[in-house]
Amino acid sequence: MRSIKQRSLLAMLLCHHGAVAHSDILIDALWGAEAGQAGNQRLRLQLHRLRRTLGAATVIEHQSTGYQLRVPPDSVDAWRFERLVREGRQALESKSLVRGSDLLRAALDMWRGPALSGLDDISFLHRQATRLDEQRLAALADRIDADLRLRRHAQLVGELSALVREHPLRERFRGQLMLALYRGGRQAEALEVYRDGRRILSKDLGLEPSLELRRLQAAILTSDSSLGAGLTGANGHAVHRRHDHRHAGGCPHCSKRAR
Repeated sequence: MRSIKQRSLLAMLLCHHGAVAHSDILIDALWGAEAGQAGNQRLRLQLHRLRRTLGAATVIEHQSTGYQLRVPPDSVDAWRFERLVREGRQALESKSLVRGSDLLRAALDMWRGPALSGLDDISFLHRQATRLDEQRLAALADRIDADLRLRRHAQLVGELSALVREHPLRERFRGQLMLALYRGGRQAEALEVYRDGRRILSKDLGLEPSLELRRLQAAILTSDSSLGAGLTGANGHAVHRRHDHRHAGGCPHCSKRAR
């Protein structure tokens, strides 16, 4: 599909997840003020061309306020990604760490580049691209949490080091790297990762690290036994050890977070 207008129109219809996309929103996104009185006519022409390009298998229905695209759920990568992420998180909540990690990895493997690449100059699509990328990073952090609990810390250090360089203000990745280094016997490096983050936060934002990250640093300094919590048995289910009553909630990093 070569036409940027048709690609943008298709993307906007898909981003409505089967709901009706209002004509005014589509017209404003595609032409803005230059649409004038001809906006509806221009939109109908683009929809006619889009239907012809997509073929009879794809249904675009006209509703009273706009247009609705009907396609099978698994035919849209973004929808499949979101479904796999939901299933992965459900598996993690039921303590099926291996299955949860595998489902999240399958979801993340679907990404081949930035969301809606080449279309995000339209504000509506830019917001959608930002939302999808945030979902990707959250799913990635959840998958890394699962892998940490599965004792895969040695394999995670390289990946997490790159993520911390790419996203220096995302404390969740920084805490995960600190924990992976500590569990690999690299306590001094874990503490240096904390100090680097503190310097960046102070310089760029005038802030201190979060309470969670400070607690993790304190636990690493004292080699707190809670940092070994969340390890798993052979069946991939979590096995929490007894530890100091000061961290009765579990490892400061592995504790459940609100999303």
